[in-house]
Amino acid sequence: MKHSIYLSDEDKKQLEYEVVSQEARVYLTRLIERNPSFSNRSFLSKNWIVNRSRSLVGKSVYVLEPGRLGEYEDSEYAWHSGEFELSLRRLDTIRLVELIAEILEHEWLTAKEVNETLKKESSSFRFHRKNRTVTVEVFSVEKLEEDAPHSDEHPNIRILVKRMATGLEQKDYSAVLHASATIFETLAKDIVDIPSVQDQTLGTFFSRYEKDSQLPTDLKAKILATYQARNKMPLAGHGSTQEPTLDEQEAITLTELTKAFVRIEYALQTNSSKSK
Repeated sequence: MKHSIYLSDEDKKQLEYEVVSQEARVYLTRLIERNPSFSNRSFLSKNWIVNRSRSLVGKSVYVLEPGRLGEYEDSEYAWHSGEFELSLRRLDTIRLVELIAEILEHEWLTAKEVNETLKKESSSFRFHRKNRTVTVEVFSVEKLEEDAPHSDEHPNIRILVKRMATGLEQKDYSAVLHASATIFETLAKDIVDIPSVQDQTLGTFFSRYEKDSQLPTDLKAKILATYQARNKMPLAGHGSTQEPTLDEQEAITLTELTKAFVRIEYALQTNSSKSK
């Protein structure tokens, strides 16, 4: 996203690998629908959110005709309801932040409601509202690491990408492999988005991820191979007296492939939502 109101270019760079789960997005959608200010003009309010969400991803908007309120067909109400459910779900993180900030300005959510949800998500940004002005605070990776220093399966891919880069810098290539596999596992859990897989390892639900993922078959095969390698490589998944077999060239390649796979998966998921 080239132009943004609430995020600086540096903020957007920091949030490139940020993940906000579909469960959290659905929860915020439900809170919006229960907000008295929103529900008092529900159809018009839905139309605004739907159109802003569609505009953010380059889709056409639904222009309400003057004087027709109360005369719309059931199919039009149904279309708006469906699109409203997708409004937060279809956006990447940066566009999601921009839309939520505007929703806060409309007072259809409170900063407290949003921030409590983001805290449970271990998200790295928060919203602040003062005198009707909304701002966004993006935490540094160092701050996030202080809050969760021992979280190997942190839901925030941004932290894991940093750990992967740190492993590469320190020539700890088993740590690179470990971080990469954990990123893929976190990514898969977000894409599958059902409660039963959240406490499972990637190997136990990979067939479901294969079904839900938008990645080409060969890329999904690489993800599975990386996960399997973590469980076999000395010091990557388990303690060992043997030396890791991953070399520097392989570690660099894996680091760049991992970041690319994350970007591709989310881009394809977003594109799929656009066509719905």
